[in-house]
Order: sequence, then C-alpha cells, then structure tokens
Amino acid sequence: MKFGGRRKRMKAEIPTASMADIAFLLIVFFMLTSVFATEKGLQIVLPEKGEVVKIKKANISQVYVNALGQVRIEGEDVSLENIKEKISAMLAVNDSLVFSLKADRRCKYDIIIKVFDEMRLANAHRVAFAPPEEREKK
Repeated sequence: MKFGGRRKRMKAEIPTASMADIAFLLIVFFMLTSVFATEKGLQIVLPEKGEVVKIKKANISQVYVNALGQVRIEGEDVSLENIKEKISAMLAVNDSLVFSLKADRRCKYDIIIKVFDEMRLANAHRVAFAPPEEREKK
C-alpha cells in the first residue's frame, strides 16, 4: 500500500504577526521602569509681566558681588561665611527688607548661587536680582 505521492517538506517560518505587539510592550515596559533625573533648580517666584511694585528706599538693601566674588552688603565688606549672620541681624531690625542682589558680569555663577543660598538660610525671602550695569563703549 502506497500513500499518495511525494511528501511535502514544511518550510520553517517564524510568525511575525505579533512582533509589533511585542516591540510595543517592551517599549512601554522600559519607559515605565525608567527613572528620569529632574533638577530642582532655584526656587524663585517671578512677577507677572508688567507688574510694578513700589518699595520704600528704607526697605531696600543693596547686596553687591564683584568680579572676584567679594560681597558687599550696604557698602560693608562681608565674607561668604558671615552673610547669614549679617542678613539675619538686618532682618531683626527691619523684617520688611527687600534685598537687591547685583553681581558683576565677570563673577562666577557658583559664587552668586552661594550668596543667594546664604541669604535664603537667613530667611531673606524677598530677594530681587538686579541687572548688572552696562559698561561704557569705547
């Protein structure tokens, strides 16, 4: 007894119908399990555009950082370590002080951040960043 003709060879195939589904699930899995680093940055509340606030001159205190990173508060030289004590003492006398922080254009950014941090540690919540003065064109 012979069973009909030739035997057909089956071709080996990989089913690709669900490949897109598997790839999509892998992408979703890795997106959900990834941790994205977020930087905190400075906690600054900016005023609305066009908003003008008038402050009495007696309630404004000038803080200046020169190009070498030296700090002057109301014309008096203050070391970086003593900023907190100086600001705290000033706020004890007048708790409605607004500090105007101005830095030279050549001052390193990290020095300005250190000064700002020391001011915040002294509970100076009202700090205004003043733009540096324009140099004369030669």
